[in-house]
Amino acid sequence: MSFVDRVQIGVKAGDGGPGASSFRREKFVPKGGPDGGDGGRGADVVIQATRRLQTLLDLSLKRQYKAPHGDRGGKKNMFGLAGKTLVIMVPVGTMIFKDNELHTDLNTDGAQVVIAKGGKGGKGNQHFATSINRAPRYAQTGLAGEQWSLVLELRMIAEVGLVGLPNAGKSTLLKTLTRANPKIADYPFTTLHPNLGVLKFDDREIVIADIPGIIEGAAEGHGLGLEFLRHVDRTRLVLHIVAMQPEDPAQTWADYTAVREELAKSEYPIQDKKTIVVLNKRDIMAPEDIEACVKMFAQEGCHPLVISGINQMGIPDLISSIVEGLR
Repeated sequence: MSFVDRVQIGVKAGDGGPGASSFRREKFVPKGGPDGGDGGRGADVVIQATRRLQTLLDLSLKRQYKAPHGDRGGKKNMFGLAGKTLVIMVPVGTMIFKDNELHTDLNTDGAQVVIAKGGKGGKGNQHFATSINRAPRYAQTGLAGEQWSLVLELRMIAEVGLVGLPNAGKSTLLKTLTRANPKIADYPFTTLHPNLGVLKFDDREIVIADIPGIIEGAAEGHGLGLEFLRHVDRTRLVLHIVAMQPEDPAQTWADYTAVREELAKSEYPIQDKKTIVVLNKRDIMAPEDIEACVKMFAQEGCHPLVISGINQMGIPDLISSIVEGLR
């Protein structure tokens, strides 16, 4: 399934139905007055969030949404039927931008907003009778419904975000922590879109998002670029996963700083978030190489955790640090 997290759509609320212009014509009623009913109200367009969806794919396939108009008023003072509300379902975490400004953030399940209001129905000629004009032959047309061009942007609801170079072991760690089933392989860009998992600790659930790998030059569009970093924007804690390089602590540090530099170029304030640095792939490292990596990071004022996502070495300490970091 394609992952779509940004889409532009057009919405048009229903127009109000026109009022009726009619007169009573009944047997034994020689002077029947006006009895034109009002038109029905045009339908609203509502956008509602649901946990059943994880992507904006459906909206990328259909870009224009029009709500039904209200019905025409009838004789004998009968009102026209109002149009049925058009409800557009989107994933939880969808932000709605109108005129390039944030209008609504649908960040809870079931949250909804009337994004385009239907037009009022026109009044029938019964409303325009006066002592002077007892037989008005005109009625109002309905008002037009609102029409907008919207940009919908999905930002996943997660407390923890995983960032790092491709093949740093983020997907493996997500699977270890949450039993999620992301695609895992030994080549770059295995993860092509963000994945979510839930870490259960005691009586609480912590949602973790795995963000596709960032490479040097990502801010200029290299690799997958920085387009998925919007999903880290909501997180309270960032896990920066760094794969240790055997016998080369300097390269391990260079990998870490390369990602940090790309994050600093992002439009999202990820650099300011609380971050836990995690040195991964402990299972393939000699003890002296691990010590050299930790020492190099410590010299720069960074105190990382050392783990193995595959063998689950250091995972209990990492979970404790995550819980403490969110406290």
